[in-house]
Amino acid sequence: MKQKLHWIQALRGFAALIVLFFHMRPHWELTPVLAIFSGVTQWGFSGVDIFFALSGFVVYRSARNAVPEQGIWLFVKRRLLRIYLGYWPVLVLIALTTVLVYQSSLPPLKKIVFSSLLLYPNIWDNWVPPAWSLSMEIYFYLWIAGIALLPQRHQVKAIVCGIAILAAWGIGWLVADRGAVFVGQQPLRYVLTGLGIEFLAGALVAHVYESKPRFVQRPYLALLICGVLMAAGIGLGTTSPYFDRVEIMRVASFGVMGVSALVAALALEQTSHTPPTWLVKVGDASYSLYLLHTFLLDVSGKVRMHLGITSSEVLVVFLLLLPVAIVLVSMLWYARVEKPIMKAVL
Repeated sequence: MKQKLHWIQALRGFAALIVLFFHMRPHWELTPVLAIFSGVTQWGFSGVDIFFALSGFVVYRSARNAVPEQGIWLFVKRRLLRIYLGYWPVLVLIALTTVLVYQSSLPPLKKIVFSSLLLYPNIWDNWVPPAWSLSMEIYFYLWIAGIALLPQRHQVKAIVCGIAILAAWGIGWLVADRGAVFVGQQPLRYVLTGLGIEFLAGALVAHVYESKPRFVQRPYLALLICGVLMAAGIGLGTTSPYFDRVEIMRVASFGVMGVSALVAALALEQTSHTPPTWLVKVGDASYSLYLLHTFLLDVSGKVRMHLGITSSEVLVVFLLLLPVAIVLVSMLWYARVEKPIMKAVL
């Protein structure tokens, strides 16, 4: 098996980009020329579903060897540092910009503390909106660490059992009290979140991949099947906004797309094709891009107002160049801030 999975990095980059374009919708809707793309970009949140599947794959591959050899504490510490050391510098940047540039007040102390420690599992309470998924990631890491403590012959059973419990809980409440589920009042919504199925499915893919499955010998057949599943998942998910708001419905649609995209990337690893170098580099910087993009979009809005850009032609050019600028700034941040910190500490 290849140790350096370039297609996985390319998929990571793709996921970060579609999340970026999802959050660009309010900006592009300022001009009719770009507003026509809203029908596509409105589903860009599904990049998070790809991220969860990718994380399950990567973290389980790491945990199954690291935990038995080095112990659970060292593994958990390294995973937590990987998240916090990339997150805290962005949080400091946002705080300094808020106080020194915008000359605005900081959020309440509780929000600052809880956001800093990533204790909010929902987007509305976080100071940095994308950080809600990091809270979920930390929670999922603990699941994988516990699974990795089991003998390897029992780990797959534990993963499948976890998927079955989460699926039964989500489907059960959807059937028993659909109204409560649709307004986000499902009991233990975050403790037994359906999004954990995507993470555990990624872990299951990692286990299967290590055993050299058939798609290694037949990658193009795997790509065909994955293409059909991705199309089906997206097709189902776009039929109703509830496939975004209800986790178990999201898993059944965009989650299927995310896991299928992961398997497709692994199948491509077995071919002679290589991903675009620029997309792999975006994948390398995807964590920085994911954390910075909403902040940079906010900055761009203030810059646009400061420059007094009102001409429709100039506005279109500005908004077309905006995602390129955000990606370049994020790649620079990765090279100058995130990567050196990670290298020094880890």
